[in-house]
Amino acid sequence: MDSQSLKDFEFFSSLKPVTLNALAGRAFQREIHAGYYLVIEGLAAEACYFVLSGQLRVSRMNRDGRIQILARLDAGEPVNVISLLKEDKINHASVESLTDSAVLVLLANDFDDFLSHYPDFSTALLRNLAKRMAKTTSLAANLSLYNVRSRLAQFLVDLAERPQSAGGWTQDEIAAHIGTVRDVVGRLLREFEAQGLIERDRQKIILLDHDALISEAKNDDA
Repeated sequence: MDSQSLKDFEFFSSLKPVTLNALAGRAFQREIHAGYYLVIEGLAAEACYFVLSGQLRVSRMNRDGRIQILARLDAGEPVNVISLLKEDKINHASVESLTDSAVLVLLANDFDDFLSHYPDFSTALLRNLAKRMAKTTSLAANLSLYNVRSRLAQFLVDLAERPQSAGGWTQDEIAAHIGTVRDVVGRLLREFEAQGLIERDRQKIILLDHDALISEAKNDDA
C-alpha cells in the first residue's frame, strides 16, 4: 500500500510524510478470510497489524472456557500493539476476522524500530491506546457497578452510535461482552421489545426509545 493511501485512515492521518513512506516501504498487506485467527492468545507476538478493510473481534478466554469479548475493530484500527509493548511479548488476547478482511502487517522488529526513530508514530499509538483504555475502564466500571439490565441497555445505546457491523452481534457475543449468559440476554431483549424500547430484525437491533434506554443504562439498582 502506498503512503498516500495510508493517509486516508484515521490512525495514519497525523503521521509525517517520512513516517508514512517508511511504513509503506516496510509493512506489507495481507488478506485474511472470515473466521481466521490472526492472533492467538498465549503465543509469542510476531507483529502488529492495522485493519485496512473488514472487521476483527478481540477476545480473551479463561481456564473454564468462558469468553470475554473485548472489542470489535474496524478499518484504521491497530491490532496487537499491547502485546508487543509488554516485556514478555506474548499475545494477551485472540483476534479473529469476522469478515473477509485486509490488514497491514508490521513485524515486531520493525515495530520496535518505528517506536525508536519515529516519534509521531509513537504519539499516534499513545493516543489510540488512551482511547481504548477509556473504553476498557468504562467496561470494567459497568461490570462492577451496574446490573445486567443496565449493562445491556448501555451496550445497545453504544451500538446505535456506530454503524451496524456485518451480520450484527449474536446473543452469545453480547453476553460475552457484558459479562452474562445468552439466556439472560435473550430474556432482557424480549422485555425491551415488549416495552417498545427496541425492535429486532434477525440480528439487527433498532432503538425505538433512545431516552428510555439511557434511563435504563443509568439505573444501578442491584
